[in-house]
Parts: sequence; C-alpha cells; structure tokens
Amino acid sequence: MGYLDYSIIAFYLLFALGIGIYFSRRASRSSEDYFLGGRSFPWWMIAFSMAATSFASDTPLVVTEITRRDGLQRIWWVFVAVLTLIVGIFLFSRLWRRAAIITDAEFYELRYEGKSAAFLRGFRAFFAGVVQNLLTISWVVFAMSSIIMAMTDINEWLAIGICTSVALAYATFSGFYGVVATDCVQFFIATFSMIALAVIAVMKVGGMGHVLETIRATEGYGSRTLAIFPEFRSFDEDLAKLLVYVLVLWWMDASGYNMQRMSACRNERHAVLATLFYAIFQCCRPWIWVPVALVSIVLFPTLTAPHNDTHAYPLVMNEYLGHGLKGLLVTAFLAAFMSTIDTHLNWGASYMMTDVYQRFIRKDATQRHYMIVSKLVVVAMMAAGVGIALYLAWRNLTVSAVWEFCALITVGSGIVCVLRWFWWRINAYTEITALALGLVLGLVNPFIPGSVTLWGRTFDVGLFGYAWPTMPFEFKIALLTAIVVPISLVVTFLTPAVSRTKLDAFYRKVRPGGAWGILSQETRNLPGKALSVATILDVAGGILLCYGLSLAIGYAILLEFGKAGVCLGLAALGGFVVRRWYRKEVQVLARSGTWASE
Repeated sequence: MGYLDYSIIAFYLLFALGIGIYFSRRASRSSEDYFLGGRSFPWWMIAFSMAATSFASDTPLVVTEITRRDGLQRIWWVFVAVLTLIVGIFLFSRLWRRAAIITDAEFYELRYEGKSAAFLRGFRAFFAGVVQNLLTISWVVFAMSSIIMAMTDINEWLAIGICTSVALAYATFSGFYGVVATDCVQFFIATFSMIALAVIAVMKVGGMGHVLETIRATEGYGSRTLAIFPEFRSFDEDLAKLLVYVLVLWWMDASGYNMQRMSACRNERHAVLATLFYAIFQCCRPWIWVPVALVSIVLFPTLTAPHNDTHAYPLVMNEYLGHGLKGLLVTAFLAAFMSTIDTHLNWGASYMMTDVYQRFIRKDATQRHYMIVSKLVVVAMMAAGVGIALYLAWRNLTVSAVWEFCALITVGSGIVCVLRWFWWRINAYTEITALALGLVLGLVNPFIPGSVTLWGRTFDVGLFGYAWPTMPFEFKIALLTAIVVPISLVVTFLTPAVSRTKLDAFYRKVRPGGAWGILSQETRNLPGKALSVATILDVAGGILLCYGLSLAIGYAILLEFGKAGVCLGLAALGGFVVRRWYRKEVQVLARSGTWASE
C-alpha cells in the first residue's frame, strides 16, 4: 500500500469523526434520542443501516473460509438467517414497533409480570448486551486484524487501536444518530468496492469459466465445492445439514439491533419497508464475496502459516489491486468494521443502561446522569471487546469457530422467542430455562471429551457415528435444540401462567394473533392482527422473492443460466405476492389508524 491508499483511509477516518462531533448535541437530549434517534428515521436510512451493520469485516472472510473448506452448500448457514427477516417482515417488524420499547429486554416486563419478569429482563440484558455483544465485537476486531496483517506492513494491533478509537469516539458522542448517518455512507462504500474486487479478480484470473474448470480439477475441491444444493437422491450427511439449517437454525423474532432499528422508524410502514429491503439484500449479498472465494482457491489452493483460510480474501485483494484501489477496499472493510462496532456499542449500552442501570440501580436520575453512564458503558464495552479479540488471536482461532460458539450458546431460545408472541401459556420461566440451558450447554461443549473411562471400561461420547469433539456443528445444534426446547416447555407447565389482566393488556397493545383463547372474543377480534391464515402464503411469497433472486445470481455466477432463469421467474412470482400483501396491509392499517402516510 502506498501514500494514496493511506490518504483514502485517513480521509474516511476524519469523516467518521466529524459525524460524531456533528450529532453529539442532538444525541445527548435523552435516552430515546441517544439509543433510537427520537424514532424519526425514514425507511431507507434504516434499511442502509441494517445492511451496513450486517457487512462487518468478518462476513466476507467467513464466506470465503467456509467456501474453501466445505463448498457453497455451507453458505446456507448465512442464507438461512434471511428466513428470520422474511418472517419479520410479515409479523415482527410491526409487533416490535407497536411495543414502543428501546430494547428487546424491555419486552419481558411488557409480556410477563412479577419478579420472574424483572429477573428475566436483567438476565437477557446481560446475556445479549454483554455476552453476545462482546463476542460480536471481538470477532469483528479479530477479523479486521487479519485483513490489516495480510494487506499492510504496519502492526495490525496499532492500526486496530486507531480504528476502534475513531469508532468509539463517534459512537460515544453521537449515539444512534451518528450510527445511522455513517452506516448509510458505509453501505455504499462497502457494497460497490467489494463488487469491484469480485469483477477485477475474476477478469484477471482468466474469467469465470477458467475458475470453475480449475476448481473441478483441483485435488481436495472438485464439483462438490461448486454445488449450491446437496444431492437429493439419497439422505446423506450434506442433506441432513441442509435440513438443520432450514428447520432449526433460523428461528428468532428479530435480532436485538434489528429490533432497535425497527423501533427507530417513523411508523410501521417505514419499519416494514426497511425490513423488506434488508431481507432482499441479505439474501443476495453473499454472492458479492463468492467469486473472490472461488478465485482464492485457484490462486492459493493450500495456505500455510502464518496464513490460513481466514486470510484468503485479503490475499486476493493484495494480489490484484493496485494503489488507490487497495486503499479503497481497505476503507470498505474499515467502513464495514466500524459500522458493526458502533451498532453493537450503542445496542449493548442500551441494554446495560435501560434494562440494568436504570431499571435496578438508579431509577430516578437526571437525563444528564444517564447520558454520562451510557458513554462510560460504551467505553468499557469497547475495551472488553478488544481484550477478547487479543485472546482469539493468541489462540489462533478462525472467525467461523467463534460464529459457531455464538450459535451454540443461543441454541433453542429462538424457538421460544417466536412462541411467546403467539401462545399465551409461555411465561418468563420458559425463557429463563431456554437461555440458561443454552448458555450452559454452549460453554460446556468445548470440554466434552470423545470418550470417558468408568470402572475400567471406555465409553464413546457422541452420536451419529461421531465422537463429540469431531461431530459437525449442524448435528450439535440439532441435538442440543432437541434437549433445550422440550425441557423449557415442561417448565412452562410446571410454573404459574401469566395473569389474564397482563395478557389482555399486552394483546391490546401489540395485537399479535395466534393461540390466545384465554382472552375474550372482543380482545381477539381487534383490527390489525399480525398473524392470520394468509400469513403462510405471504411468507411463501417473501421466500420466493428473496431466495429466487439470490439463487438466480448464484447460478449466473456458476454459468448455469437455465437454472438462473427459472429462479428469476420464481422471484417474479414472489414479488407479485409481496406486492399484493403490501397493498392489502396499507388498506387494513390505514383503517385502524396505525399506518401513517408519510
């Protein structure tokens, strides 16, 4: 990298710092301004912010890593998260907006009651705001250090220190206003720079046809690397893994920071439009990185120390980009990195302030006091995240290994998160059990041996023909889910139900629909019900639209244009269903007065 590259990076850092200074006064007026921007954002700003946050610096590295190691089939791990968004469009974007809360942990005292609800709120705030949040911050910092190591001659941790300091400064002073404003710029920088890299890499290596032929002929890769779907002629391990992705991994009612963004929209219309754009983009975005991953196999079929598969993406950048373009791509990664960092700092601080400090420690302090504490929490979280990243680097772990760990500690809780909206019998103890069991099982997982010796005899520990340490991640997820969910449901029926008065108040405010037979017919017949018989067809339309577009792009990259055309037709059919649903929602919610026109 040369002077021009470093100048581009420096200019971007100064821009981000300027954003923080510009919005600092507006963000300091109240907690709602600091964490939600006064609920004033149009849909397109929130949509770009969601997309920019999801980029991160780790995602291109993980997509490249799993493509090299397991082939395109493993990318379904990334694709399947879009199911959460699609269901969110038709159900949860409106429900979260109607709940009118700052963090998803506040939901527990809206839905449940008593000491169990208060405990769950604090437990969830700690679990999401500290455990999950710090893991995300740490793996993003770790991923950015890998990029700097592969692309520059400077000390990666010195560079990380400068970048995190800038991200910390504007996240601390500007709050959610600065997060969203910088995210919008970061979205365009990251998207177009990474598309440019994919085009340049494929052209310079000899074209996509050459890339595909080389991979098919390369030992250790072959045609299986290029297969988007497993063979459906027999029930093999690849098909079993796909079923786990589709049937188990996607369950969730929206991640905390996406919920925060839905709540920051002007109204339900803007929340739905933002989530729809985000779902389509999320389903298509992995294909921005797949060509580079495939080119990396051609250039570096085997990587040796100090490099591993995590470094393959930046190594392609280093191979093909000249001065100026290198700086632009590193800036794109830096933008993605900072977007994720500032989001998780703001989101994590909102948990600790709203659901711990303000709820349990100081209930009646001034707004100025809360703002000072919020900013101190942001600084502490950044320091802790960098500390964990240093540990990951010391252990020489891959980014995907940290992703897997984070999925394991939340196993089973997503299913309960969906049920709580639509079934009255779910209570706080259900969720406490699911969260606690998932956390314990995820933490214990690395220490389970492949065999144990008792009374002079050796017993294997494992299932499906695998010893536990070598069991595929997907099978562990399925097995642990089959443990956590049934136990949580048993606890539900052994503990008291939420009172009818509390349930009635919740239903009247949110109007979810579903199994609420304990409530009066008058309450259940309120207009604007989110869940209905037509919801399944609406969700099917969203699936056809998002996955049809995604697979059309994927098959076009693989030069299978016939399949790409079929998928494009399915996407058009899905688009028709979604458009019909959207027009119907406008009419229904306009009549109920919950859908503003601006």
